[in-house]
Amino acid sequence: MLSKKRQKKYLTKKEKQWLLQLHVFGQSGDPEAIHQLRLNIKKVKAFVQMMKACSDKRIVKDFVPLKKMFRQAGKIRDAGNSLKLLKQFEVSFAEYSERQERRQKEAEVVFNERSEEYKKKGKKAGRRLQADLHAVRSRCIKDWYASRLIKISVLVTASGELLHEARKRIKELLYVEKLLPPALAQEIGLDKDYLDRLQDAIGDWHDMADIVETYAGREGADSQAMVDEFGRREAKVRRLAGDFYLKAHLT
Repeated sequence: MLSKKRQKKYLTKKEKQWLLQLHVFGQSGDPEAIHQLRLNIKKVKAFVQMMKACSDKRIVKDFVPLKKMFRQAGKIRDAGNSLKLLKQFEVSFAEYSERQERRQKEAEVVFNERSEEYKKKGKKAGRRLQADLHAVRSRCIKDWYASRLIKISVLVTASGELLHEARKRIKELLYVEKLLPPALAQEIGLDKDYLDRLQDAIGDWHDMADIVETYAGREGADSQAMVDEFGRREAKVRRLAGDFYLKAHLT
């Protein structure tokens, strides 16, 4: 059983953390604050997905006020990641770099202008979520994990955005697992190390997808080096994803 008290403690902690990072980013513009803000909201979102299946579908609507902040923070994060990759590979795609820098700055301006709105709506979401909490039976949580693992085992054989979707769902399982009572987590028996390595490999692959799609085939050793690296990252995902359903469980 996942108690209401345990859920409330978890949501309260996540809200305090994203509120802190919202303040830190407003003061310093530190990209790590945006990463941590998004991470804590992702954990709340994962919790909501599990509760949707096991408790009350209204809880999905409770999460809605957090979406705009999450998406705008994502625009900042995505542009920053693209710029970081270009620097890592010492690639000089001036037009693309300038566009990403512009997107990042514009997204930061919008985010900061709306920070008070995000704060108010986020707190509203927190109140609504806490009001709709219910104790959840262990059987339903185990069924949710089994269903998710089957869906992921199909998604990891795909490519493009479907493969990226697999990563999101893997991370949901890992986030929710940390909320569960230890005895229940042990019964579910996830191989967390394996799942974390797989989601990390998919993330490394996806980070390069947009740049490679835009510049694949262009002349120059630097652009070819990125294409080659992209291929290596995809191959690593395929190796890890083989026999996913069996590997995802501890033996």
